[in-house]
Amino acid sequence: MDSRLQDKLRAFLGDEQRRAAALISAGYQGAAYLYDENGHKLVIKEAGGGLLTRWFHQLMLRREARVYQRMRDVAGVPHSPGVLDGKYLVLEFIEGRSLQEARHDLRGNANFFDRLRKVISDFHAAGVAHGDLKRKDNVIVKAGDEPVVIDFGTAVARHGGLFDRLMFRLVRRFDKNAWIKLKYDRDYAAITADDMLWYRPTIVEKAFSAALKFWRTVTFRQARKRRQRARRSDT
Repeated sequence: MDSRLQDKLRAFLGDEQRRAAALISAGYQGAAYLYDENGHKLVIKEAGGGLLTRWFHQLMLRREARVYQRMRDVAGVPHSPGVLDGKYLVLEFIEGRSLQEARHDLRGNANFFDRLRKVISDFHAAGVAHGDLKRKDNVIVKAGDEPVVIDFGTAVARHGGLFDRLMFRLVRRFDKNAWIKLKYDRDYAAITADDMLWYRPTIVEKAFSAALKFWRTVTFRQARKRRQRARRSDT
């Protein structure tokens, strides 16, 4: 990150009024701000929490910065100028709609999902697995229906150790299965033979899916019982 940009970002972050107006999101892990100067838009992520948790969240931000550094040559992901003063992660701002918002417009759009698969394959080749692609908010649809994958805060990077390699392979499988879910919107019976090569649910995903199905069933049953009791009390 060049010194001129660093000075501008420090001035922005030091201006409490301007900073408050630019707040995008805030939570227990930290906050994100939109820096916009003459159309040059960046997202600035700041770690939050108490004394111990803030230290941990700053550690996670620096870890995320290293993930973006590994993907510096990958198209279809935000690029990062780096970390400011060791505690602010600076990212390219991606203009567009989330896949959650655009999913109905993109249903059946094979070209879009082919491009998304290419993005996923490219960051896998760079040694990064996302791990949370099932969330449609983590895919942005730019103008021209170009996909961009965002939010690598929980990503796994491939390193030399055995545990790292095993985790990378597992999370990479999560990403591939998530692509199937996004493209087919849970209509697994419609998966083509070619796409089926990408779909191999893991034991972890099967267990989670079964637990979720059970929970939904139980919840719906409870809701029906409440409605029945309400009707009886009305009569």
